[in-house]
Amino acid sequence: MIKTLIPCYDALLHTKVQKCSYNLDRSKISYRLHENMYHYNGIGLSANQIGINERVFVMISDLETQETITCFNPKILKYSNDKVVMEEGCLSYPDEYIDIERPVSVVVKYEDEGKKVHKVKLEGLSARVFQHEYDHMNGIDFTQRSINSSKELTLK
Repeated sequence: MIKTLIPCYDALLHTKVQKCSYNLDRSKISYRLHENMYHYNGIGLSANQIGINERVFVMISDLETQETITCFNPKILKYSNDKVVMEEGCLSYPDEYIDIERPVSVVVKYEDEGKKVHKVKLEGLSARVFQHEYDHMNGIDFTQRSINSSKELTLK
């Protein structure tokens, strides 16, 4: 079922999302996140962006193979000291792009659909996408990460 992206000013996007519900149907929510991410042509999508108050997101972890991961109760354990600035977009802010500085790599931990815990090092674009979606889980949107003090958005 395709859900409407909630507006960028909705309180759910600006509130820290708590740990996933104990009886959450993880397969169902993973499927729903995937279908919505593809529908909206994204490379990541957090549950709260489509109005679901659960600490989970889906992302394409490898653009070449189109491999995806669904991350339940994600955590960033370590950030690299090396940082890079890249232009980012966000499905919650259609057609808006901002230069964001983020660590090049991160060590992360998350649970999969079967509640198995994964601990991995992500680099490059996958690290960036994880950090972007993780911010959504913490009520932070990408405009708050802008390297421009004026936080002006660039329309394309």
